[in-house]
Amino acid sequence: MSKEGKVILLVCRLWLVIILLAINFDNAHGWGPQGHRTIGYIAEFNLASETKKYILEEFNINNLADVANWADKIKQKRRHESPWHYTNVKAGEWTYEEARDCSNGNCVTEKIKEFIAVLANIENSLKRRKDALKYLVHFVGDVHQPLHLGNRKDRGGGRIRLSYSGRKVNLHYLWDGGLIHWREGSLLEYAKRLNIKLVDSEKIEWLNSDINEWTNESRSLALKYAYPLENMKLSKEYLSRSREILDQRMIQAGVRLAGLLNQLLKSEK
Repeated sequence: MSKEGKVILLVCRLWLVIILLAINFDNAHGWGPQGHRTIGYIAEFNLASETKKYILEEFNINNLADVANWADKIKQKRRHESPWHYTNVKAGEWTYEEARDCSNGNCVTEKIKEFIAVLANIENSLKRRKDALKYLVHFVGDVHQPLHLGNRKDRGGGRIRLSYSGRKVNLHYLWDGGLIHWREGSLLEYAKRLNIKLVDSEKIEWLNSDINEWTNESRSLALKYAYPLENMKLSKEYLSRSREILDQRMIQAGVRLAGLLNQLLKSEK
């Protein structure tokens, strides 16, 4: 092979590595980095002014969106934390049961409860409480992503391969963010557009729920809407409905995260 041919071959191999890394990055993050930041912005819009002030002064966090992907970043070094980002409900079951589905506490549903307790306890160190806050910002997002309550056998849709916009992707990637329309304008503008859709009556209803209910909502959406595919094809109706669901889940996650923090930090204001 000529010198020129070897250079071309090397360049092609480098591009292949870059493409593979990009695909793995897409599939590795719950909601995708953009989805988590969007949820962080929506939560910020719904925080009480006293809560915002407390988070800034106590934890030096200016905006929840800034720490929304922290838990995914450290997961790359702490591989044992990977199961914390999802909950495996028994195959065929529509509702979560702790004793059956997460007896060791290492699932997103129970980790949210654990870090609520850590953040609420002012006897804990500042670092431990700050880390708990950052986990909560991320995990409240994860539990609202329907395929984080998917099936164990297909890794929440990660093993279901599909064609989308001329690319080979998996179902989990699409629900993690591949279907989210944030590209027109900034993420902040996108979050504002979603937040404007918020109706007071819905907000009250969403806040009057617990973590197990958030889990069951996602499980139901996964089984009713995410998994059912006709001949493994993505129809226009499927794509349209999925985007509507994802928009609503991000709004719900942001509102509930804000409500949780407003309640937890109330006594500290």
